[in-house]
Amino acid sequence: MAPPLGPGAHLRRRSLLMHTKRLMPAIATIGAIALLAGCAGGGTEAATGGDEPAGAFDWASVTPVEITVSNIFAPGATSTNLVEDWMDQVTELTEGAVTFDYYEGGVLHPATEAISALTSDLTDVTFVNSGTFPDQLPIQNWKDIAIQTATNAFGYPNTNIAGIGQQVIQYGEENFALDEARAAGFVPLIPMYSGPAGLHCTQPFETKADLQGRTARVPNAISQGENEALGMTTVFLPPNEQYEALQRGVVDCAVNAATTILTADLLAVSPWVAFTHNAASSGANWVISTSTWDSLIPEIQDAMIEASYEPLLRFTRDTLDTYKDIVSAAEAAGGGIIDAAELNPYLAEYWEDRPSLLESAPSGLADPEAALEFTNTVAETWWDFSIEDLGVPVDNDNIVEVLELGADVLSDSEWDAWLQAVRDKLGQL
Repeated sequence: MAPPLGPGAHLRRRSLLMHTKRLMPAIATIGAIALLAGCAGGGTEAATGGDEPAGAFDWASVTPVEITVSNIFAPGATSTNLVEDWMDQVTELTEGAVTFDYYEGGVLHPATEAISALTSDLTDVTFVNSGTFPDQLPIQNWKDIAIQTATNAFGYPNTNIAGIGQQVIQYGEENFALDEARAAGFVPLIPMYSGPAGLHCTQPFETKADLQGRTARVPNAISQGENEALGMTTVFLPPNEQYEALQRGVVDCAVNAATTILTADLLAVSPWVAFTHNAASSGANWVISTSTWDSLIPEIQDAMIEASYEPLLRFTRDTLDTYKDIVSAAEAAGGGIIDAAELNPYLAEYWEDRPSLLESAPSGLADPEAALEFTNTVAETWWDFSIEDLGVPVDNDNIVEVLELGADVLSDSEWDAWLQAVRDKLGQL
């Protein structure tokens, strides 16, 4: 398989990806995948779901279970809607056998303490961004970079339509970093993925020279590298500290998902937004603690997976509508959407100069070449499906026009086909 393509490469080398459709691709190295990161260990079937429909089970015979959920995001955020919809679906599918003790607004723990909150039994379910824990999750972080490399050529809106779908496979039963995650204390439940992130600043900008010397809040190491390639100094700040930092001039810019920009009212203090060809947010997941997952009967585990599909559909549509909303919101805040054409070449250079994924693979990964082939194949399969079957537009000359399409970029029947592909686990070996 060809090496992963760099940002925007699909506009130049689309023929490398647009080969025959593969609804269920096979990889010759299936045997090697089973060896990745020691994935033959017990319990790696977590978060995979089963074949028996939840409704065929006698839920009245089940001892009731209450699950503690901690949400660090703001009310109304796409991520908040996702986990709240999921909880409702789980309770409905289990006929009330599973309920939730729900804490919002980050009252139980900050994002930086998510793993310790899970391992200490402070919560059963929370959000984990693996980029926050690079030392604890070296294989997962390498996997995230491999996914980002394979998918940041997708472009908007395909980054979200194909990107979110392929994450279901990347973090499912074939996730070669699953043993590492389980050992750290969690099992991925629902992946979150969106892109491109918005670079939003207190003052307007168009070129690298405009950004030279500005300080930007970044969420992870990849974002750090991308924005330092634009001439900025970068710092890490928790999400809830950004507004004041921008307002007081501690930072000049920040990088966030569109939903975070809107729900945290960050446009009020940084209304100039560019959607560069930056890496999407791989590694963001709603997760459940390993001990809690292993304590659940298989029927509850299956219901939890089944319960994620409809919420993921809403999340994907809401994500696209959020990009639509930010166009008018930025203008109303006194700023606007900036054409990133002058900035994207510097990001392309950054990605081209990054170390080889095979050379930078962590020592705990048994077969990096097979892992990379798996990652790329899943991404390409979803690219093919999104472009060929759903007709998602590419070659977008006017970013504002494309952003304003929102979820209407697909018809209702096309969204139904997307949801069925997610349920069918398109791209699973």
